Amino acid sequence: MNSWTTVLNFMPAMLYGLRFTFLIATITLACSMALGGVIVSLLRSRSPVGRSVGFLYIQIFRSLSPYVYVLLVYFALAGVTGWKMNPVTAAIISLTLLNTAYVAEIYRSALLTIDRGQWEAAAAMGLTTWKTNSIIIWPQALRTAVPLLLNQFIVILKDSAIVGVIGVKDIVYVANAQAAITYKQFEYLTAVGLIFIVIVFALSRLSISLERRLAWKR
Repeated sequence: MNSWTTVLNFMPAMLYGLRFTFLIATITLACSMALGGVIVSLLRSRSPVGRSVGFLYIQIFRSLSPYVYVLLVYFALAGVTGWKMNPVTAAIISLTLLNTAYVAEIYRSALLTIDRGQWEAAAAMGLTTWKTNSIIIWPQALRTAVPLLLNQFIVILKDSAIVGVIGVKDIVYVANAQAAITYKQFEYLTAVGLIFIVIVFALSRLSISLERRLAWKR
């Protein structure tokens, strides 16, 4: 049987693995967006301790590769605490810890685009800090951040290719396993690469389109 025909016949299993890739990336981005809001709040707080904690978090979690974080969370954490976690859970936790730092930076840059006068106007109207942020500031900042968050989702998708090292049956893991059986590493990994290229290209075009549309609305 032709090598590429073998790969095509195995494509349903690879696409099933792709579901895990998207699941991990989507949950990771959602968790990173929530925690990123906490970190950027610390960075912008009046407390020197809060600002220091936010700064240290970003510096620490941007300093190592995703591969190292995945191994630390899955193996080292289990060795220290005795808690053996599910590989998918470990992948999401490790990638979330890493990407929260980047999302916090995205939020911070988006907030810097908001004119200072809007805070002053809200204060003059007697709005609380909570109402000012939730009604006026954050909706505008998030609109600015959307294309950058989509770009970060692309980064997470690519980073998630390493989660197979802890046994997550994502598309790369499935392709590698089949390649080891059939000795067709080139064909299977090329197929995975092409799938990622198509996905990343489509998401990149969407990000550019959103950025242009939002810029026009502003």
